[in-house]
Amino acid sequence: MTEQVKANGINISYRIDGPQDAPIVMLSNSLMSNLTMWEPQMSVLTKSFRVLRYDTRGHGDTDAPTGPYTIQLLAEDVIALLDALKIDKVHFAGLSMGGMIA
Repeated sequence: MTEQVKANGINISYRIDGPQDAPIVMLSNSLMSNLTMWEPQMSVLTKSFRVLRYDTRGHGDTDAPTGPYTIQLLAEDVIALLDALKIDKVHFAGLSMGGMIA
């Protein structure tokens, strides 16, 4: 189920799936997409990982305040999300814009 948390001054939409005690993989979506873009990979990833997906600022159900948006700002959103969720360490992967954030 998708949830939201206030982080870095915005509401960030995220979802966590997989075993509670597994290492965490965080996935960052590409431009013009949302966290559902990772759905085809979930059945494989959740066998070994706890998977944290989120909607980047301005995408999906995450707030879209007036810009400009920079890669630095989007990376600060990631850190704020992890802090809000009390997660210290993740493996981080992204595609396109998500890769730049990584």
